[in-house]
Amino acid sequence: MPRDLYDCTAAELATHSVEHLQRDTPPHIAAEWLAENGYDAAPIYSDDDPVGFIHKDDVTTDDDGDTLDAHLTPLTIDHLISGDTQFTDVLSALIEQPVYFLGGHNHVTGILTRADLNTAPARIYLFDRITYLEEHLRELILDTKPDWKTTPVTAAELDDIEARYEDAQAANVALDELHYAQFSTLETIVTSVEACWEACEFSTKGAADTRLHEITELRNDVAHANLLVENTDSNDFLTTGRTTENLHNTLETINNVLTALQDHGYNPSTTPTDTSPTPGPHPHS
Repeated sequence: MPRDLYDCTAAELATHSVEHLQRDTPPHIAAEWLAENGYDAAPIYSDDDPVGFIHKDDVTTDDDGDTLDAHLTPLTIDHLISGDTQFTDVLSALIEQPVYFLGGHNHVTGILTRADLNTAPARIYLFDRITYLEEHLRELILDTKPDWKTTPVTAAELDDIEARYEDAQAANVALDELHYAQFSTLETIVTSVEACWEACEFSTKGAADTRLHEITELRNDVAHANLLVENTDSNDFLTTGRTTENLHNTLETINNVLTALQDHGYNPSTTPTDTSPTPGPHPHS
């Protein structure tokens, strides 16, 4: 992409203060320990060497036995991930399985789970790309639908835009009025103008409605520090709450739309614009 965007790797997402259990820990004790600490998984050591790991689903407080041998998963290359793995590849990997480990010098140096997608590096990465998409959509609308106020934008949205625009004028830093529209307003305009959603390379208005609304919802969760992945246990089709796969697909939409708009000649300058979240509560911005 033309301007530098924030990169996020597995090493930045992973938890590095990794605690482990010994192989001779009784299974019921291991289950209690995982639950008390809120851990999804933990490496298992034999003396000073990592030999495998257990997931919270592998043991219960009712399990008998003197060791974790019957419950641990061997720590093979399938469960290891490189620290420099990029965010999109991290998402793909976490769709396949819920936990990975980073290693070095015969020790586990980090643990990466789906829950780590709710941390600050992921939030910064996504906000940077959504902000970049906002810039592209504004340029698209100004070129394709300069009379965008005639689209199904609500009176309340127009009032909000006007208030923000007047504040900027008073501070002598005003941009075009469209720069003070929330992402949900941009979504409304793009999905109501065929030339706009076609430039984004959506095949139908319905597809544009669905995909851009998913981005709007993600944008709101990013901006308001809500969970980005609401369900870390499943990626099934009928699962409730945003899953790792849902997040992956929404990010893919963002990247695809950015590429489509750049291919159509919409490539905003790197001049800073007022794209920060509006001060105060905007639950549907």
